[in-house]
Amino acid sequence: MMSQHTLFSLFALAYAVAVKAQSSSTTSLEPLASKHFTYPDIPYQVTGDQGGIRGPQLGYNLCNSTTENQNSLCQTMFLNNLGDFCMWSSSQTDDTIGESEAREVAWCTSPGHGTRVIPPGAITGAQWLYAKNYVQVVGFIDQTKVNLAASDEGGELDPHGADEQGNPLGGLVYSNGFGQSSSSFQSLVGSGNLTSNQTYTQVIEWIDFIGGGQFCMKMCNPNDPNAAALCNHIYDEVGCSYNALANYGSINGTFEVCDSDDMTPPGVFTTNGATTTWFQPQTGAVVPPYTPTIPSSSNCQTYSSSQLFAAVATDASVVGSASASAASTSAASHSASASGAGKTSGSSSSASTSFGTDAMPFIVVGFATVLTTMMAMLA
Repeated sequence: MMSQHTLFSLFALAYAVAVKAQSSSTTSLEPLASKHFTYPDIPYQVTGDQGGIRGPQLGYNLCNSTTENQNSLCQTMFLNNLGDFCMWSSSQTDDTIGESEAREVAWCTSPGHGTRVIPPGAITGAQWLYAKNYVQVVGFIDQTKVNLAASDEGGELDPHGADEQGNPLGGLVYSNGFGQSSSSFQSLVGSGNLTSNQTYTQVIEWIDFIGGGQFCMKMCNPNDPNAAALCNHIYDEVGCSYNALANYGSINGTFEVCDSDDMTPPGVFTTNGATTTWFQPQTGAVVPPYTPTIPSSSNCQTYSSSQLFAAVATDASVVGSASASAASTSAASHSASASGAGKTSGSSSSASTSFGTDAMPFIVVGFATVLTTMMAMLA
């Protein structure tokens, strides 16, 4: 009779082959964060069919006036200033971030980017920070206006994910906010044109959380060598309060722009004079061992929503149309192919664990055969 040791060795070998087959379907793909494009010279699709087991890419990156409507599948977004920024959210109504992370589309506060436009009144308060090495916007939103279920607690979107293909797949981010300040924004408001600057820098490292009626986005300056740490994407379970520091208790109902010091990178804290890095556990309760310190801000100015969102408030194609028109999007989207995204809301950094190679059915059968034989012989 075959020894128990040999049987377990066969079991381990079959398992290793299956894992190898799964990983080979994604590791050969170019990471999303390594794809750099000078605006506006970007391809129609950054990822296309090369999205690994979670592909293909839902939408497109080449967006203009012909793609701007409430059914747009544009996956290029901008974070420019408090009156002109976008966020990722679903293309389908009553959705969750956990279900839709791979297929998010851009929703923007201003027309002109070829995207869907966030309906007037959806954002009820927001704060924009011009930090030394990043720009950040946080706030409160009626998330049903951007197709998320009211009950969804949300999760994180970033240009990485476990398979390095990003969430959403093929999502590009640009900004003209680096090097600007609260004072320069005040001048921009005075000009009456918040979208006049059309010179954009691609943001390589960024984080985007939305859910529970709240959102936060931080775009790190690609010229800063510490960008990956400031926009670290591995702390998805602790949300905005650890990843995008702000005084959230005073933001809802106001619209404010400030200059700010850089925050300490997520996970890094000092205790008894020693600097320590905490890493979010893969399993079990997630309880950070520290309370983050909100960085100092200055030159804060408040604005009215009418100063910031006047363009969308008068856009007849947006007002009252979002909820009615978005329902038709599911027929045009590849939602089924993107459904391999994480199934648990609030953990969008995880990738699908389903197998996706042509040989996988045979591998699974072989694996099952070995397992069955082993159990029979041990009986």
